[in-house]
Amino acid sequence: MKKNLFLLLFLVITLNFAKHLFQSPNKLSESTSIVIKPGMRLSEISDLLYDKKIIENKFIFKIWIKLNSLERKLKFGEFFFERKDSVIQVANKLYLGEFIYRKITIIEGSFKYDLISKLNFIDPDTKITIEDIPDEIVANTYNYHTTDDAERILENIIKLSNGYSAKIWDNRERTIPIKNISEMFTLASIVEKETALKKEKPKIAGVFYNRLKKKMRLQSDPTVEFSITRGKKKLNRKLYKKDLKFKSEYNTYVNHGLPPSAICFPGLESLRAVSRPYHSNFFYFVSKNLRGEHFFSTNYKEHLENIKAAKNAKK
Repeated sequence: MKKNLFLLLFLVITLNFAKHLFQSPNKLSESTSIVIKPGMRLSEISDLLYDKKIIENKFIFKIWIKLNSLERKLKFGEFFFERKDSVIQVANKLYLGEFIYRKITIIEGSFKYDLISKLNFIDPDTKITIEDIPDEIVANTYNYHTTDDAERILENIIKLSNGYSAKIWDNRERTIPIKNISEMFTLASIVEKETALKKEKPKIAGVFYNRLKKKMRLQSDPTVEFSITRGKKKLNRKLYKKDLKFKSEYNTYVNHGLPPSAICFPGLESLRAVSRPYHSNFFYFVSKNLRGEHFFSTNYKEHLENIKAAKNAKK
């Protein structure tokens, strides 16, 4: 009887001591972050945590991981640890995948070369080229892990873009005269370059649809700029009359219909504007000011008057 009592007392003391070790806070002087790389073994993770003073005892950490069968369930990535995190809290962060996410922002109206530049900055060893980047990418902010290479980041951007665009396409007006998601991106990219104002985008999309239905050329200046630069650089000058005759399949002053592909990365608002345009009798528009506002008109005579008004407004 005494022997059993002694054994029970020993177990209680041992469990309380173990609980104390597992729940004791670390002695970090300030919060810190570390990167767990793919393929790191438990011993390597323990060494890293100990060297960074995130845990006080490597043996206790490994015991907790093994007791809870977590060794093969630890995630890799960048993790943030607070002062006074216990062994249990540290293990849970690695097991639950409480990552620090980095962000890459694709600016509305930017080009493939801009995206490649950003991916090269994140991953200088990347072999990604222009040919690897599809036209149907949504300008947006995307999360990635520190351990992700450029190929993984691009793969995620493409996957999420496909999701965004499919949802917008499914919610489109069925009467709009475009056949597929690719054409939606193409027209949305032109709208994106014509104005940054959310309220103007559906109107401009409506004008382009009216012109397409009448088999009129779109006559969009941004398509001329893209024809000249192909998105490799800014034009940094005004368009001249001779530029409007620039021979290119992207030049909508020369060619009827849509260009063969998007001229930039459109944002969600431009895609939504193209999927659900503003209905009007407008066939023309001209920039009113630097805020992205426009004068709209139903005929060419009115359009010429608006051009004069726009010039006076900008003086």
